[in-house]
Amino acid sequence: MNTNKEISQDNYANWFALYHLCQNIGSQKAIHINSTEFGKILELSQQTASRRINNLEEIGWIQRKIIGKEQVIRITKKGAEAILAMYKNLKQILEEILIVGEVTEGMGEGGYYVRIPGYLAQFQEKLGFKPYYGTLNIQLSDLNKELLEEILKNQIPVRIEGFEDDKLGRTYGAVECFNCSVSRLDNQDIKVDSAILKIKRTHHKKNIVEVLAKAYLRDELKLKNGVRLRIEFTKK
Repeated sequence: MNTNKEISQDNYANWFALYHLCQNIGSQKAIHINSTEFGKILELSQQTASRRINNLEEIGWIQRKIIGKEQVIRITKKGAEAILAMYKNLKQILEEILIVGEVTEGMGEGGYYVRIPGYLAQFQEKLGFKPYYGTLNIQLSDLNKELLEEILKNQIPVRIEGFEDDKLGRTYGAVECFNCSVSRLDNQDIKVDSAILKIKRTHHKKNIVEVLAKAYLRDELKLKNGVRLRIEFTKK
């Protein structure tokens, strides 16, 4: 199958129709629907919706069986491959979008937790470096935070296990770490290997990301509050 040819400008309307069919079929094997109902989903006329279904059948993305006034439509293997190809393209686009945030003042919370032996030993063993006793706080916009969350769904985290401190009678929760690199937006030649910490219990304000590194990032990248940074992830 020549996927690139099928993801063409001439086929956008068919892609849109296939996407909505898949969305409405969900986990079912097929869907009972007529062209009037499909037109409402696409916000098109019944005639145009009917042409879309005919086009999808002609190019082999769907199979259909007419039952009375309805038709039973199922996605073919070729149609599923077409959806997968679009997913891969969109995933690549998403991964290449810049995640940018601004350096902001922290509360010293990161430094406190990094020093705790139960965390520090795991950071050193599982991340491969002894971290600086503190984290860099990066403030993201709502859009950049949403993009980051989507990207993290496709990353494999390094899990730092939770533990109990018998002396203090306190429990410390698990932390997920995501390997990344951080660089100044105005000088991306210098990239520092780092890790984003995903902590469930935190007192930070909305959209704050904590970054851990071997070096003291404020010195390493000559950072002041307000400097814009880029967060990147290694492609797999």
